[in-house]
Amino acid sequence: MDPTLHCHWHDKNGQWALTVSHNGHDWELFAATPFGSESLPFADPDEVRQLAQALLDLPAEPEPYEFEWELSRTEGARTERERTRFATFAVGLDPTDDHRPYLAYQSYTHTGQATALGLEAVCEDPPVDELRAQAHAFLTNLPCPPPTQPKQKQKPRPKP
Repeated sequence: MDPTLHCHWHDKNGQWALTVSHNGHDWELFAATPFGSESLPFADPDEVRQLAQALLDLPAEPEPYEFEWELSRTEGARTERERTRFATFAVGLDPTDDHRPYLAYQSYTHTGQATALGLEAVCEDPPVDELRAQAHAFLTNLPCPPPTQPKQKQKPRPKP
């Protein structure tokens, strides 16, 4: 079973969630609100490792701290129906609110020459200890990328 990172919360409108999981071929961020849901892929597994590390490194004391990731997916490429959904996902401490921790997701959709605001999900005061435990388990259980093979030096060819 693949490791996941998730934050779920409930308010007067209903259930909310931000979840990072493996969908079989990509790592995706799933954002769910009482009003809709969507998912967008991370560029590569290293971005997911960086997210887990950012959660582990979330400072306990008030200080400037924010990491952002840009996610996107294009559908119907090179057709009249081409549509790109993109989003910013951030982990940080809010400097305008006593450095409270947060996870924030904001998406946009670009079609033709128009860009529309999409889904927004902000988890204020997430369970930091739980997120750190998830991040630790995630980094421990996530398969490491294969090591890159050092390039072999070519021997000089003798001149004829």
